[in-house]
Amino acid sequence: MKNLPIAIVTLIFLFALIFWTKPSSNSNKSKFQVAVLIPGTVEFFAVQKRGLNEAAKQYDLNLIYADAEWEPAKQLAQVENFIARKVDLILLCSVDNLALQRAVPLTKKAGIPLMTFSNTIGEDPHGLYEGVVAHIGRDEVKSGVMLGKMVESLTKDKSIKIVLVQGAPGTSAQRMREKGFKSILENHNNWEIIFNHFVPGWTKEGALNGVQDFLQTGKKMDVVVAQWWTGAIAAAMALKEKKSVGVNVVGLEYSKELIPYLKSGEVAMSTYFSIKEEGYKTVETAGLFLNKREIPKFVEIVPTIVNSQNVDRYKAEL
Repeated sequence: MKNLPIAIVTLIFLFALIFWTKPSSNSNKSKFQVAVLIPGTVEFFAVQKRGLNEAAKQYDLNLIYADAEWEPAKQLAQVENFIARKVDLILLCSVDNLALQRAVPLTKKAGIPLMTFSNTIGEDPHGLYEGVVAHIGRDEVKSGVMLGKMVESLTKDKSIKIVLVQGAPGTSAQRMREKGFKSILENHNNWEIIFNHFVPGWTKEGALNGVQDFLQTGKKMDVVVAQWWTGAIAAAMALKEKKSVGVNVVGLEYSKELIPYLKSGEVAMSTYFSIKEEGYKTVETAGLFLNKREIPKFVEIVPTIVNSQNVDRYKAEL
């Protein structure tokens, strides 16, 4: 070594340094960047986020969140922003399933895969839409049908007057749950919707105000059908405050706050599914796709009916 020219010794040293410090192929590879667009801030998405983040760790994805604050135009602008940032994939929970159809040609032109979760794009309950890689969530038409079946089981063949409390107008959940419920309504000529109330943002206060306003009219009702759990609780609260008896309340989804209402019968029925699981499966599906694994077009989360008889079997996530 002593007799070698200084230039050769220097080259040997540099090659050795490069060999020992070269990063592995895995460490050199940056994480996939995945945009997650939610429609607005409600507790549901806070719980779902735990599942989203858990799966992101497992599949080594970097999630970038955006909240549309229930504005379709804002959400579309967010899609355009993430396209400009050249993310690897967009996960979209639409504010409005029809307005956000405009996002599809934008992502397609940019060559960025688009998946939907919880809220669909388009009118198919399984989220099947040309240009959308996959949808992860519940069949919301089935959810509406479940509401109708709940009412059937409670009222049998009686003539009934129904107050329908719906969520944020224009969301796929609102539209499809309404469609499913009305498919059952059509089978009963003696069922009548006498009040149809929409609640922007799916808030308890909006549902409470709507039911209270109806009760002020003094008109008779037999059933309150709420499209979500806080809507059902709000209806039960309004009925109790007015001392109205003999009115059944049904809803969808499950929470700690709902449990005593189910046990007392103030809310007759609701549904359970794991919100966290829906979030986990959303990012899991994205991770599998980005790693070139085969995925289904529809990853279904199936709810079950909860009442006073089986309420203790289910652990609330909200």
